[in-house]
Amino acid sequence: MKKLLRCILALCMIATIAGCSNKPADTNISDGVYTESAKGNNGDVKVEVEVKDAKVIRVEVVEHMETAGIADVPIQSIPAAIVEHQSLKIDTIAGATNTSKAILEAAELGLMAAGFDVEAMKNKEVIAAVKSEAEDVICDTVVIGAGGAGMTTAIELKKGGQNVILVEKQAMNGGATSLAATYFVAVNTEYQKQAGLGLSIDEYIAEQVSKNPDMNADNWKTLLERSEESVEWLNSLGTKINRPLSTYQVATEDGSSLGVAIVKALNAEIERLDVDMRLSTKAVELVTENDQVKGVKVESQNETYTIYADNIVIATGGFASGKEALLEYAPEWADLPSTSAAGSTGDGFELVKAVDANLAFMDVVRLNPSVHSENGVNSSLSAARAEGGIMVNLEGKRFCNDYYPDYTTLSKWMMEQEGDHVYILIDQSAMDKSKRLQGFKDQGYFIEADTIEELAEKMGVPADNLTATIEKYQLAVKTGVDEEFGRSANLTIDFTQAPYYAVSTKPGLQVTLGGIEVDSSMHVVTKAGHAINNLYAVGECAHDGLFGGAPTNENVTFGKLVAEDILNK
Repeated sequence: MKKLLRCILALCMIATIAGCSNKPADTNISDGVYTESAKGNNGDVKVEVEVKDAKVIRVEVVEHMETAGIADVPIQSIPAAIVEHQSLKIDTIAGATNTSKAILEAAELGLMAAGFDVEAMKNKEVIAAVKSEAEDVICDTVVIGAGGAGMTTAIELKKGGQNVILVEKQAMNGGATSLAATYFVAVNTEYQKQAGLGLSIDEYIAEQVSKNPDMNADNWKTLLERSEESVEWLNSLGTKINRPLSTYQVATEDGSSLGVAIVKALNAEIERLDVDMRLSTKAVELVTENDQVKGVKVESQNETYTIYADNIVIATGGFASGKEALLEYAPEWADLPSTSAAGSTGDGFELVKAVDANLAFMDVVRLNPSVHSENGVNSSLSAARAEGGIMVNLEGKRFCNDYYPDYTTLSKWMMEQEGDHVYILIDQSAMDKSKRLQGFKDQGYFIEADTIEELAEKMGVPADNLTATIEKYQLAVKTGVDEEFGRSANLTIDFTQAPYYAVSTKPGLQVTLGGIEVDSSMHVVTKAGHAINNLYAVGECAHDGLFGGAPTNENVTFGKLVAEDILNK
C-alpha cells in the first residue's frame, strides 16, 4: 500500500511540474525559424517567420524584387501586424496589393510548417480601434494628397518658412507619380541641346493647340519655359533625369522608373525638412464659414479632427481607379483596365462640391496603349515604346505610327485590330538601355527568341509577315524615313541585335484629364467664374488646360507655382 501511495504521489508531482512548465499546450507547434516564398508584383517575396512557445515572435521580409517606395509600407507594416495580432487576417495595403498578398501567403506557409492552424489564424478578427474626436490643429497651409504635386508644393512651402501639414489617405505617399514609367516632358534642357534636340516652344504650343483648340496656350508656355528649371530642381534632389529621348522628352540616366526616382527624391526631401506628413489620413470635408474656406475635416484610423489653415491645396489626383466616379463622369471607359494609382478615386471632386467649384471636361481621359496584364496585375510597358519599340498586330504587321504622341488616338487604332491585344517588339539594344525593361523581362513578361522567325512562331503570327515587317522597318531606320506610317521620332532599333523580344499589350486607362477648373495661379474657380483666393487645386485633380500633355512635369512645375503664389501673398 505504501508503495502504491508513493507511486501516486510521484505521478501527481510529475503532473504538477508538467502543469507549471512553459511547454505550449499545442504540442504540434514547433519553435524555430521558417523561411517561405510567394510571388509578388515583380518576383518572389521571401519571408522569415520565427516561432517560440507557440507564439509568432518575428515576421520579416528578407528578400524581394518589389518596387522601392511602393512596397516599403507593406514590407514594414504587415509583418508587424501579424506579430501584434497573432493573426493572418490582416488588410492588404491599397496600391501595393500584390506585395501585401505575397507577404501574407509566404507567412502562412511558414506558420503552416511550424504547425499552426492557419485557417484559424486567417479567421482571427483584428479588433479595430474606435475612432475618437481629437484636438483640432492650426497651420499656415494644408496640402491634401501626397503625390508628386502635393509633395512638391509642401516642400517649397516648408522651405519658404511655412507651417505646412501634408495629409495622404493612403498608407504610402507617391500617388500616380510613383507609377510614371519613362519620360519627363521638358524642352531645351542642357541635355537636349547637347544632343542637338532643341525645340521652338511657340511652334510646339501651336502644334498642341491645333490638335485641341481647348488647350490653354498660356499654361503650356509657363510649363515649357520652366521645364528646364523643374528638371534641374529634381536633379538637385538626386533624380538624375539627364538622358534625352526627343526634343520634348528626357528620362533617367539608367532607364529606371522615372516615377520611383522622383518619389524617392521628394520623400527624402520631405524627411530632411521634417514636413508634417500624415499618412492614412483622409480629407472628408472642406470646412467653410460665411462663404470662406477655413480648413478641412480629416479622419485617420483612430481619430477625426479639423485642420484649420489660411490656405488649402487640393492635390488628390484623378479618378482612373474609381469605378463609381468613372460611371458618373466617364462611363464609356469604366470597364477598361487601369494602370493608375489605387488612390485615384476622385476624392477631390467630392470635396469641392462644398464651394460649388466648376468641374470641366470630366469625360475626357488619356488611354495607355502599353498595358500588359499578368497574374491580375496591369503594368505599363510604355518603356518598350520609349526605347524605340514597334507595334505589330496578330498578323505580324505594323498598323500605325507606333510612336504617335497622342496615346488615346494610338489606343483607338489598336482597338481596330483583330483580337484583344497587339505586340510591342524590341531587340537587345533597347533591353540594355532600360533597367525597367530588364525588370519586366525577369518577371517573364517578354517572349524571347534568337531569330525573327522563332519569335513569330512563339507569338503565333505568320513568320513571313513579321520578317517583311522588320525588313521594311530596318530600311526606315537606315534612311530616317518611315514611308509606311510617317514615324519620324525615335527610329533607333534596327533589329540587328539578338535576342529579340515581344510583349503583348492592350489599351487601358492611364489618367483622367478633366478636373477642377483653375486659373493661371491654380486657384479653384466656381461655377459662377469666381476664383477662390485661398483654395488651390494642382496635379491631376485640376483641369489646367494641358489635358495631360505633361502630367509629371505639371505636378512639379505647377506645384512650385502654387507655393510661390502662397508665399508671395
